[in-house]
Amino acid sequence: MAISSLIREQARRLRTSGGSLHEIAKKLSQSKSTVSYWCRDIELTDSQLLVLSEKQRDAGRIGRMIAAQQKHNQRIIATQMQCARGRDDVGVLSERDIFILGLALYWGEGYKRGNEECGITNTDPNIILSFIVWVHAVYGIQKDDLILRVSVNESHKDRTHQIEQYWSQLTGISKLQFTRTSLIKTPRKKTYSDSNSYVGTLRVKVRRATALRRRILGSIEEVGRQIQATKLNSRKTR
Repeated sequence: MAISSLIREQARRLRTSGGSLHEIAKKLSQSKSTVSYWCRDIELTDSQLLVLSEKQRDAGRIGRMIAAQQKHNQRIIATQMQCARGRDDVGVLSERDIFILGLALYWGEGYKRGNEECGITNTDPNIILSFIVWVHAVYGIQKDDLILRVSVNESHKDRTHQIEQYWSQLTGISKLQFTRTSLIKTPRKKTYSDSNSYVGTLRVKVRRATALRRRILGSIEEVGRQIQATKLNSRKTR
C-alpha cells in the first residue's frame, strides 16, 4: 500500500475515534482540507462532537457542530436514497438499451472526424469498459481486434508500467496489444491528492474498422433525425 494510502487510513481511524480535523491534520502533517476530504463520509456521534466542542472551549460551537453534522448526515441519507432510486430506474438493460446507450456514448466521445478510425479515448474506466462491451455485444468485435494506447503526463513517466498494468487488468486485454505509451508534455491542469490515483487516458481503437465507423455514424445520424422529427412534431401539436 502506498504511503499516502496509509496516511489516509490513519486519518480515517483518528476521525472515527473522534479526533478533530485540525488535530488530525497537524498530527499527520497534512492540510485540513485534505483530511476533510478523506473523512467526508464519516459520521460522528453527538458525544464525539461534544468532546470536540469542549476541547475547543467554545460552548456556542457545539450546537452549530451538531447541526452541521446532522445536516451532513441528512445529505448522505438523501444521496443514498436518490442513488438507490436511480438504480431502480435502470432495471435490466435489454439488447436495445445497450445499442442505444453505445450510440450515445460514441456520439459524445467517439472518433467522428479525421482518418476514419473507430475508437474512443477517455480517463473514465466505466466509459472505456462500456465501449468495449458495446462493440462486442452489438457488432461482434473481439478483444483481439482492439488496439490500446495509454497517454500519461510526462511527470508520471516513471509510473508508465504501473499505469499500463492498471488498464490491462481493467480491460482484460494483454499488454501485447498496447502500443507505446504516449507522454504528454503540457502541465497538468488537475491536482490529485493521491498521485497514484492518476492513470492517464486510454485510447481504444478497433482494427480495420472503416466500414464499422461509417455504420455507427449512420445510426447516429438516424437517431439525430428522429429526435429532430419528434421535436418538430411536438411543436405542431401545441
